[in-house]
Amino acid sequence: MGSCISGLLACCFIATAPGPVQGSDAAVEARLRRDVTFLASPELKGRGNGYPELEVAARRIEGELKALGLKTQIQRFPFIARIVRERQDAVLTHGDTPRSLIWGKDIEALGLSGDADFRNKALVFLGYGVQVPGGYDDFAGIDLKGRVAVISRSVPDLDVFSHLPRGERSLLLRLKRLETAKVAGVIVLETVGLHPLQREEGPVKVDLPVVGMTLEALGNTCGDLTARYQAIKDTGKPASQDFIQAPWTTLSLSLKLRREEAQVPNVVAEIQGRDPKLRKEFIVLGAHMDHLGLGERHSMGGAEARGLLHPGADDNASGTALVVELARELKQARPRRSILLLHFGGEEEGMLGSQYWIQHPTHPLESVKFMLNFDMVGRLDAKAPRLMMGGLGAPKSAVEAAGRLAPKAFTISADIGAGVGGSDHMSFSQAKIPTFFFFTGLHGDYHRPTDTADRINYAGMAQVAAFGRAVSLDLANANALPAWDADTAKVPMQGEGSPMRVAFGTIPDYADNPKGFRINGVSKGSTAEAIGLQGGDILVQFGDRPLANIYDFMGALGAFKPGDKVVIQWLRGDQIMKAEATLKGRP
Repeated sequence: MGSCISGLLACCFIATAPGPVQGSDAAVEARLRRDVTFLASPELKGRGNGYPELEVAARRIEGELKALGLKTQIQRFPFIARIVRERQDAVLTHGDTPRSLIWGKDIEALGLSGDADFRNKALVFLGYGVQVPGGYDDFAGIDLKGRVAVISRSVPDLDVFSHLPRGERSLLLRLKRLETAKVAGVIVLETVGLHPLQREEGPVKVDLPVVGMTLEALGNTCGDLTARYQAIKDTGKPASQDFIQAPWTTLSLSLKLRREEAQVPNVVAEIQGRDPKLRKEFIVLGAHMDHLGLGERHSMGGAEARGLLHPGADDNASGTALVVELARELKQARPRRSILLLHFGGEEEGMLGSQYWIQHPTHPLESVKFMLNFDMVGRLDAKAPRLMMGGLGAPKSAVEAAGRLAPKAFTISADIGAGVGGSDHMSFSQAKIPTFFFFTGLHGDYHRPTDTADRINYAGMAQVAAFGRAVSLDLANANALPAWDADTAKVPMQGEGSPMRVAFGTIPDYADNPKGFRINGVSKGSTAEAIGLQGGDILVQFGDRPLANIYDFMGALGAFKPGDKVVIQWLRGDQIMKAEATLKGRP
């Protein structure tokens, strides 16, 4: 699953009771284990985008599908795999004293930076670089043209900024605005160390030079920046005009970047339907085969995990293997409609593979009538097994109908509202194709080196595969298919709503729980960890607010601000526990 966790409407949650694996189920489990173990092996180095090992994974998947007698192809799309400096020199001059900056220590280019070759451009401090017409304005009264703007990478989620539109917090939007203002360049202040030179989210390149620097490296060239930022946080007002420009401090910058492009694979295969009329329509079964490689980007393991193998067994060797298994079974079932099997690259970098396929479809897009996405389906809890199946762009009635195909041992709670959904089905829903999303939940190994093949529940995967097969065949054999539903396709976009001011650090279990809000784990260094919460705990009270589900929890968080003290109560087994937490602000 991608780094984006966002909203998904018309979700239902399905809990299964584990049963003995018999007959053909044992063979299914063995095949799933073999495929996941291969994909998550050290030899595949985490299947990072731009890695040759992702091509190895794609060829293995294509070979399995070809062995079934399916027509296959590999579609490739461009990806910036590596960015290197071909030329770099930076000198900061304060008064009459020049100081050469050390690349990788004092200063580093952002991956989207344009090239630069200028001397002695004056610095101008812009705080956060936010400009809201008729409201907060860091630009007011400042001459920007030809100067180097100094801004913070992020705008904090604090009460004093609650009036700002959330979209204004986007670094890209702020850079684009500075580009329009014709600044010579931008210094992005990094509060937790320099970011390595790598591909940034968003566009490949902007048309101005952008470098990151630490507060320590910039020193006192714009005055006491720590104190100035604190004053802005305390007041919620732009920095005062005194000392905001620093004509006595200049930057000379020479920078040229080279972007090395890789071709990332999507694997495509087709099971032709048996009905002469309906075979021209397709049901897509999708999964992403890429992961995080050695954790250069998007790792949840912190700085110490960078450079370590991120195997991605659950995310998403599990979904990849399951779709191959469904191909084996659906080929034999001979459905009326055709089945299109799509294994995507680039999902972890923002659903790049699925978006590319939508823009450059290998089959007529109008022939695709439904999409099923399998992402992180390997961690069905053996003690309390739950599968979440969501419908994005699918009518509520279609979600409920699919739920009725589940075995009697399944329990279903349908249409609970916004949940999770940052995966490839979003690309299809945005193209007005209804989707189902299969997901067994987040856990403490998500985007970490510990997401290994030995932690997968293969018997549970076989159960998910059986259910996926039933849903796929129901759609592929139906006389008529559900139409795209605009209401259930609504996903809260980044930038909407007021800011969430408090970071707590729970890894949620999105399924219903009759006792409260169950968590799958806690983030390292978080408030949740500090008070002793553990995976499997069920939160029942947050201050004076009872908690029945994740939505109660999110509502409770939104009522507090950093520094507040609140008593948390939770169940661990049958024991009620409580602790007082001092809430932290979001970074």
